[in-house]
Amino acid sequence: MSYSNLTPLCPMRWTMRAESYNSLLKNYEPVQEALYSLAEEKGGPGIKANGLYGQMNNFNFFFGLKLGHLIFSATEKLSRTIQGVNCCLQDVLCAAESVIHHFQRIRDDNSFKSFYSGVVKDSEDLTDKPILPRHRRPPKRYDSNPAVANFSSCEEFYRQQYIEALEIVVNMLKNRFTQKNFKLLCNVEKFIIHVANNSLDDPNDCVQSIKDFCYNDIDVERLKCEAIMIFDFFQSVIKTNQMNIKQITKISTICEILNTCEIGKQMFKEYHKLIKLYLTIPVTTATAERTFSTLNRLKNAIRSSMTQSRLNHCLLPHIYKEKLDEIDVNEIMSKFISSNEKRQTFFGSML
Repeated sequence: MSYSNLTPLCPMRWTMRAESYNSLLKNYEPVQEALYSLAEEKGGPGIKANGLYGQMNNFNFFFGLKLGHLIFSATEKLSRTIQGVNCCLQDVLCAAESVIHHFQRIRDDNSFKSFYSGVVKDSEDLTDKPILPRHRRPPKRYDSNPAVANFSSCEEFYRQQYIEALEIVVNMLKNRFTQKNFKLLCNVEKFIIHVANNSLDDPNDCVQSIKDFCYNDIDVERLKCEAIMIFDFFQSVIKTNQMNIKQITKISTICEILNTCEIGKQMFKEYHKLIKLYLTIPVTTATAERTFSTLNRLKNAIRSSMTQSRLNHCLLPHIYKEKLDEIDVNEIMSKFISSNEKRQTFFGSML
């Protein structure tokens, strides 16, 4: 078996959970040996290492690790999708439904048997054999259901844990992506995109959603009139500027067309206003959270006396690395030198 470095499990890094689980699974035996060596030491570290070593020798711990890796491997794909810069609500909904269907598909006996047999095989030389936990009857004051489940085998016991874990994940995903406001924003996005493609049969279908979303910020009657003309305007701009766009499927494409021809923002004020209001609501808070993570990396204990202006100057280049790489340094130097004769005399000419 090949070994690799352990990946820390950070509660804020949603796209690193599966990698953290996988790194521990790959290095399971070396970690056990390291904990066994530390357990021989006296004091707090030895006691803690002894407890961790005992947990890693337990099959229940190994089963939970495998189950967590199975769940997070799928949910991380969803997390990466919804954190994309050009991601729209329809893409998010499609990705969420695919992950939900995936968990529903593997929530059956055949999938569990295949998963359980693989876990048992991988744990043969690493943990103890699976055993049923000691039967414990809860106190009567806490026992709302007098019927206590009795398991005839270890496989049946872990099957219940497997099914319950997947049910919890499916229910959480459904609750998150079936909220009222989420459907409202999907209808607004549908109106914006379909009007641009002239594929919305009746604009009145989305009028109520727009009213609920914008309240009194949008003149709906003017928006209806603009919706009839927007498709022709977009086709004219695409043809004039020779843009390789066959069908508009993203809000970013609409923004690109409007930025290409500024007159469209004046002609279709209500439509443009609706897009701006829609874009004020981010699909996720990943961008803002990345900024805070950058702040933690830059302003550490060594840089605690950094002033606010210098902190801003360090943050912006770090956050917008891609845009910074596109800047031509020679052009900036040429403009700086050519601004007056004294600089030209001192620095000379820049080729």
